[in-house]
Amino acid sequence: MFSWAALGPVVVVEQTMKAANYLNAIADQLHPYMAFVFPNGIFQQDNSPCHKARIVLEWFEEHIDEFHLISWPPNSPDFNPMENIWDVMEQQLTAQTPPCLNISTLCDRCLDIWYNLSPAKYQKLVTSMLRRVAAVLKAKGGTTRY
Repeated sequence: MFSWAALGPVVVVEQTMKAANYLNAIADQLHPYMAFVFPNGIFQQDNSPCHKARIVLEWFEEHIDEFHLISWPPNSPDFNPMENIWDVMEQQLTAQTPPCLNISTLCDRCLDIWYNLSPAKYQKLVTSMLRRVAAVLKAKGGTTRY
């Protein structure tokens, strides 16, 4: 997770992300981060099944006074600036040699890339949200350059 102001904590889950894992990450990592960095702020997540699980949505409803969860339109990857961060991380990982031989090395390299991302990069992505929304509206829900 990230905001214009800062990169948030990274949660490494060495298994398929299930709703319970995601809820733990939300409660243990997102909640304190948002309270400290962006109180009464806005949180954006996509329509991944673990994000839309009943237990997760109920948790957000219980914490509605602390931050607002944006409704996410279906089939809208163009709205998600995190996808751009994943691309940057993947490019940097594939450029490194030798390749990762185990999960531990992969996690270490991902954390190193994450915590060394340029503030200008994630600030630009957050600032792009109004343009992203306008582009998707103009494309009537179709693909955009984002």
